[in-house]
Amino acid sequence: SYVGIEKDKILAQQARMRVKSQNVMIINSMFEQILVLFCDQCIDLAVMVLPDPDYIDPINHEKWGPFYGQIIHSKLKDSGVLKVVTEIINDLLEPVSDATYSTQVNWLIDAFFNLGFSLLTKKDGPPIGYASFYLDKFKADPERIRIVTLDFVKLKKVPSH
Repeated sequence: SYVGIEKDKILAQQARMRVKSQNVMIINSMFEQILVLFCDQCIDLAVMVLPDPDYIDPINHEKWGPFYGQIIHSKLKDSGVLKVVTEIINDLLEPVSDATYSTQVNWLIDAFFNLGFSLLTKKDGPPIGYASFYLDKFKADPERIRIVTLDFVKLKKVPSH
């Protein structure tokens, strides 16, 4: 079974209209409110597309870190995968340099490692079929918007003594 969680009511309704499978449920809610309801070690794959910047930026790390490191980590099965698809943009929507892109991607990889995840794969660009507000706005201008898809595998946490 598959569960989609979308915070925007209209986007959730549109997704429900497009999904034809009985094996898929779309929930209109915030993912942090729904994921806590799942049993521990019951999720094979969690896909986070464009997590709110409060959840993946360095400034708000203290807010989002515990959610990913504790809640999502506990809900994933052993060796479960967390796929994070995120856009890296300049605060002023100017071109993103290779150095800035690399720095931010490496920071994300380190941050998730410190939360109990190991990088499985890194893909520059979005998964096939991906669309977003910023892609539409900038017509996929590869200088203004940089997308990375990071697949992390859950590491078993070692109990602290």
